[in-house]
Amino acid sequence: MRSQTARFIKRAQVKLDDFVYKVILKNLLKTSKLGYGCIVEGAESGINYERMYNQVPEGRFLIGKFIDKALLDLKACQATRRRKDEIKSFLWNEIQNNNLQNKKTKILDLASGGARYLRELREEHNSGVVESVCVDKDLKCVHFGRALAGHEKVQNIRFLRGDLFKLNFLKKLGMKKIWRPNVIVASGLLIYFNDEIVKKIIQEIYSELPPGGVFIFQSYENLDTKKLMRKTMATSKGENWTLYYREPVFWRKLLSGIGFCDVFITRDQWRMNNVCAARKPRFP
Repeated sequence: MRSQTARFIKRAQVKLDDFVYKVILKNLLKTSKLGYGCIVEGAESGINYERMYNQVPEGRFLIGKFIDKALLDLKACQATRRRKDEIKSFLWNEIQNNNLQNKKTKILDLASGGARYLRELREEHNSGVVESVCVDKDLKCVHFGRALAGHEKVQNIRFLRGDLFKLNFLKKLGMKKIWRPNVIVASGLLIYFNDEIVKKIIQEIYSELPPGGVFIFQSYENLDTKKLMRKTMATSKGENWTLYYREPVFWRKLLSGIGFCDVFITRDQWRMNNVCAARKPRFP
């Protein structure tokens, strides 16, 4: 009898929890600009990241703006803004190193969204020492990135539509453009795939980088919004927003095993985001 009662109570708690998150909170979040984007437009969209970077509360009525501000103030959003700045710092440092060798920095950004960290390097792009190609499978994000770069007058940056998972995508891109990147960026990409797929992606990236080329990417160790994201938000395909969390030691072993050297990994103060950089050896 006690076990039946315990099971009944547990089922009731699960149903109540689902009702709170999937009905009450979900509908409240839709009044927020960021919340609406993560629930209706697709949580993984680069447009939502741009909203996090801008930090301007928007929404329907006062409650929408209030909820939007609360979302933007979450530690997870603060960590997202921090990672953008760290990626930008990695890129700036690599650009300066290449400048000393009179070498142009050619950046390929995979699943780029609006590529804010690249657009903020406007001076470097406009001086001609940097060329960037930003690729996203979402045509809406491609148009969004082009519009932002045009408005901000960032030169030598292109936004293209492309699917990373089409056969030999990186090789075909290089052949088509007669252009080979010496820096490849993947922010907000590898967090969506299991270890096997991640390994294949990084192996292809390694093969397409020239000797001395750099791979920069982001990963999650943890998030304080796991439950909120899982129960209220969805991808652009309407699927549950599922993310993969990995410790830095995983990346060190994988990158070294593939052949990368000079692996450098940052960790934010909340132990949420890692930004990783690794170099393909200059000599065999």
